[in-house]
Amino acid sequence: MINESKIFNNIIGYDNIKTTLLRIIDVLNNQKKYKKIGSTIPNGLLLYGPPGTGKTSIAKEFINNINRKKYIVRKVKSNGRFIDYINDIFKEAKENQPSIILLDDLDKFSENDNKTNNEEYVTIQSLIDDIKNEDIFVIATANNINVLPYSLKRAGRFDIKIEFGNPKDEDAFKIFSHYLKNKKIDQDINIRNLSYILTNCSCAELEKVCNQAGIYAGYKNKDSIGMEELLRAALELKYNTNIEEEKEDKYTIRTAYHEGGHILIREILEPNSVLFATTINVESTTKGLTVYSNNENYSDDIQFMKNTIKSLLAGKAATEIVYHTADTGCNSDLHKVYNIAREIVDNYCAYGFDSWFHFSNETSEKVKESKDDKVNKLISDYYVEVKEILIENRNKLDRIATELKNKKILFKDEIEKLIKC
Repeated sequence: MINESKIFNNIIGYDNIKTTLLRIIDVLNNQKKYKKIGSTIPNGLLLYGPPGTGKTSIAKEFINNINRKKYIVRKVKSNGRFIDYINDIFKEAKENQPSIILLDDLDKFSENDNKTNNEEYVTIQSLIDDIKNEDIFVIATANNINVLPYSLKRAGRFDIKIEFGNPKDEDAFKIFSHYLKNKKIDQDINIRNLSYILTNCSCAELEKVCNQAGIYAGYKNKDSIGMEELLRAALELKYNTNIEEEKEDKYTIRTAYHEGGHILIREILEPNSVLFATTINVESTTKGLTVYSNNENYSDDIQFMKNTIKSLLAGKAATEIVYHTADTGCNSDLHKVYNIAREIVDNYCAYGFDSWFHFSNETSEKVKESKDDKVNKLISDYYVEVKEILIENRNKLDRIATELKNKKILFKDEIEKLIKC
């Protein structure tokens, strides 16, 4: 009897995925229980998603907790010999039932990604069909599911498909904390703040940040890794920038006010939602950045969309309030603003049905003009509203901009304190 409480203990995060896999393990290990109530045993399991997300580690843990003979197949031979190798594995699995076969990196089995009818995939389809009435379970991993033919990944061959994404939010925090466990770090390290920067990075990237920070600390002849080294490694990986090389210039305070506008309006409209903000150059194309927490119900929440428009307009508004001149760093913000505003006016008809765009010859010029007029009015009205809020809270805007200029980066806890002052 397998103790489920110990399965996947060495896998950090991905709780929902692990719960699903535990159910499948129970089905495969206790088939009589499920057949008795009329349930059929699934034919196969496909785990897919970006590289470095732990698919292979979880797949191996999965098969190690299945009470059957195990086989692992990876592309290690040339094409002709590989086909023979796959056939031999399935033949042996058939002779040693019950068994389980792991096809690791299935999307790399073929050397020609442009064809979905490659011999390797055709062979695997045929072999899976051949074992449908046998007690053999097939699990596969793939980075790019799109290169696999639909006929191979459809239900009947792979009944269960689970997508792996890069760890976000709490998962990113847990995994990053795990990689730091065996490192010698300073006591004042704020792992939570660092995880805000690293959300949506792969597990491999999170591990790389920890190791790179250690290299930076060692080069300085330090006995432990500090926040400074971890912050440098995180920003370097995520945004291809080095905070230590960032030099203050006459535009830094202006950037700080721009980002300060984003921060202040966002926090007023959506409290505690700014994760961090910085004045650094992001990937050498954008100076400054403010990152908000995700809203899973974004497309279903019109008010949140409106608040997002206002938050995006706040950078331009803050700069123009303080410097009395047009903001030249708001182009990216305005593109996002107009996209969201069109979605509200057009897709959701939130301001009437006379601006719904058909994307065909049926759409009259009058409707197009109505849509443009409503989008422009909505944005203009929100811009006035945002300016009024910033002027009313000018002392907070000044305080945030000053702190951001001095520290180069502000995190959630620091921002919350500045807002409450």
